[in-house]
Amino acid sequence: MDREKCRNRFLFKNAVRLAFLIAPAAVDATVLEFDQIRLSGETVPTISGNAVPQDYGDRVTGAVVDVSGGQFTYGNAGEGYTPNVLVEYFTGAATTINPGVSIWQTGYGDLTNLVFGNNNSLSLNVRLTADPGYQVQLYHFDLAGYPDADYVIDAVRVSDGTGPLMEQFDVAVEGDAVGPGHSAFDFAAPLTAAQLLIEIDYGNLAGSQQDNIGLDNLRFGQSPPAVVPLPSTGLLLGFGLAGLVGSLRRHGRVGLRRLR
Repeated sequence: MDREKCRNRFLFKNAVRLAFLIAPAAVDATVLEFDQIRLSGETVPTISGNAVPQDYGDRVTGAVVDVSGGQFTYGNAGEGYTPNVLVEYFTGAATTINPGVSIWQTGYGDLTNLVFGNNNSLSLNVRLTADPGYQVQLYHFDLAGYPDADYVIDAVRVSDGTGPLMEQFDVAVEGDAVGPGHSAFDFAAPLTAAQLLIEIDYGNLAGSQQDNIGLDNLRFGQSPPAVVPLPSTGLLLGFGLAGLVGSLRRHGRVGLRRLR
């Protein structure tokens, strides 16, 4: 292979590499880890017993999101962040003034920083609502019992507004030292709808135990997924391809002159 062909192949390969490097890429999934609360209007690390911020999980665009009073942080997975999804937390005994959902740091099996429903709440609920034209996709959540204890609760269900997409009865919630330290709920084929309601029904437990079921690591995405392009990717790609074309033309002219 002559020198001109080698050079042109080198330029082409590098232009392709540049296109892959600067092409828009889907970012990571939203995982609710409940690592912040609001205290006197300021966002601070989680303190046990405080209310879950009702805007935690709303319209997540990255691992760190600027909000009123500071920043919220989120875990990552692989389905795309959720700028078109809103989250609500409430219990079966919620009122318009008090949703009845708080955050706790430890003591629920091996989970750290999680949400629970206050006493006499009957159920802990999380509602995920997508904007018009979008759907929310549920992949995973964890449950565990306090104080590092196992329970059997009435049911766990996920509904789409017309009926259950998933429903289990007499559900074992792990948490004791024998292990496992929590119960995991995984959906390899995500539960998908314009709105999803997650209901943890522990109405069979005594009132004094109804704050002993905690939820954590709620992982969800949206469809269509959010795609965030890197700044000026189109401009960079244009420059790269223009450089390649120019180089090929110059070397083409050189080749013609040599043939003459």
